[in-house]
Amino acid sequence: MCTANSCRSQMAEAWARHIFPADWTVASGGLLTYRITEKTKHTMMEVGLDMAGQKTKTIDGFDLSEFDLVVTLSKEAGLYLPALDNPDRHIKRPMDDPMAFKGDPDEVRAAFRTGRDHIRGIVQAIADGEIVAGS
Repeated sequence: MCTANSCRSQMAEAWARHIFPADWTVASGGLLTYRITEKTKHTMMEVGLDMAGQKTKTIDGFDLSEFDLVVTLSKEAGLYLPALDNPDRHIKRPMDDPMAFKGDPDEVRAAFRTGRDHIRGIVQAIADGEIVAGS
């Protein structure tokens, strides 16, 4: 989960589909929605992950009690996530939003790559059991 479901959470969804076992259900959502940006798609394509078929969604469209784990990647999503029946299922990993970075085109690309790689680390740590619910 993140704020607009257009960058961070979409990257996380793509990484999770790639890293997690095939029988895991993966989804992303935001407090609100904005289109998935071309910069986001391009940055993920650089590492061979095609985001075709991913759509923006709000968290209102999910029954959060059906998820074993809910990860928030923005401060706002962490603050406004509806109360979970078991709060230990919530992992907070707020990070800078690549969409908010200001700079020349090379610096912006670098910010998106940094965000992509940071999110991959979070997803991999969850898959490896290094980050668990309640942490």
